[in-house]
Amino acid sequence: MRSDEVPRHYVVSGRWPKAELAPDCPAGARYGLELARRLMAEMTLQGLTQRDVAARSGIGQATIGRITRGEVYPDLATLARLETSLHARLYPADLLDVPGGPAGPS
Repeated sequence: MRSDEVPRHYVVSGRWPKAELAPDCPAGARYGLELARRLMAEMTLQGLTQRDVAARSGIGQATIGRITRGEVYPDLATLARLETSLHARLYPADLLDVPGGPAGPS
């Protein structure tokens, strides 16, 4: 993913995170979009702000903002801390629902 652009770079319509990505975007961009959606949904469900999530997880509020805006690909340690602190699954493993790779646009 080092050569990939940030996830939101691949938006072809709509606004992040309610956007459609280019059909030929890298798999990581799809994961980034779905992760942002799940993180934001979980924050809403639990009534949390980015500041609240930062305090719970030990991750900087700026980093959480960058994840939700599609500006970064979070690493596994960040993902683990978010999932643990929110008691929620955020990793979009179900994107691999078809043989051969991540699912297309949602």
